[in-house]
Amino acid sequence: MAGRRKKMDASPNEESIGESLSFETALEKLEGLVEKLEKGNLTLDESLETFEQGMKFARVCSQKLSKAERKIEQLVLEDGELRAKPFSEG
Repeated sequence: MAGRRKKMDASPNEESIGESLSFETALEKLEGLVEKLEKGNLTLDESLETFEQGMKFARVCSQKLSKAERKIEQLVLEDGELRAKPFSEG
């Protein structure tokens, strides 16, 4: 149990991961984990741990994209004034 606790303490929590990584870095790490899973040579436990790490990086990417979208909405210039406007693709 002490070995497991050490391992858990050594891993950064999701919040610190999100604060310390750029979107691009989180995406690269996520892609690396996906490749690792796709190879299929992991044990079940390793696969579950890798999947869990991947979900954390996916959430970080999603949060960073949402934050960027909110900034875009806030910075749209309309009639000479900055007004919140929904972000639209295309």
